[in-house]
Amino acid sequence: DKDFYRSITRMVYGTICFGLFFSLVGTILGGIWANYSWGRFWGWDPKENGALMICLAELMILHARMGGFIRDHGLHLLALMNGMVVAFSWWGVNLLGVGLHSYGFTSGILQLLLLFYAIEGGIVLISLIHRAIQRQVYSGKSTDTPAST
Repeated sequence: DKDFYRSITRMVYGTICFGLFFSLVGTILGGIWANYSWGRFWGWDPKENGALMICLAELMILHARMGGFIRDHGLHLLALMNGMVVAFSWWGVNLLGVGLHSYGFTSGILQLLLLFYAIEGGIVLISLIHRAIQRQVYSGKSTDTPAST
């Protein structure tokens, strides 16, 4: 049903807008707190860079959508891949072991993060294959070539 898919797309778009707003607010408030506590607003700490990566990834998705570079399917795929950016920013940068935000508590995180990436990558791959099959079926084209005689 096209109305169902449109509502899902609107929900995904709204979720990205919501996430961008609060990511920007959180990043700015974190900078204000860092300025008060450490005497600097931004120090290029890996965790700060991770917060910036989330904001930039969400901005990229919204700009690609508004610019017409992606449609519904592309929006859904990029939103899914944005989850990978968020996971790296939250847990992956802690594995670097540097910066003021390196708290430890990283035992087992690498394996779980790689498992998450594998699952997300598998979903993206399956989605791309499904989309290619749909395009082929709905376009009426076939990859079968007649045998030469």
